[in-house]
Amino acid sequence: MTDKISNTFYSAVGGAKESLGRAVGNEQLATDGASQKAQAQAQAQCQKTQQQAQGATDNMTGRVKSTVGAATGDRSMEAGGHAQQATGNVRRTVNQ
Repeated sequence: MTDKISNTFYSAVGGAKESLGRAVGNEQLATDGASQKAQAQAQAQCQKTQQQAQGATDNMTGRVKSTVGAATGDRSMEAGGHAQQATGNVRRTVNQ
């Protein structure tokens, strides 16, 4: 969550620098701001993609555990699998 806040902050600061640079005619400031904003947005997208992949992994692993637990009569493993599946679903939904 801290990275998400940090990326949002740096994106906003970059946007402000870009706007200010254009307003006062300072192209270097505008370019630096646009670069900072783009970098923060790219980093945020990368982190979002990583979380989606982790969610898919959790979902698949949970599905396997719950299936094995059900097949072997291990209710604890089955329940743990369902919980892991739910965690994966939440990760994927939150990071869409």
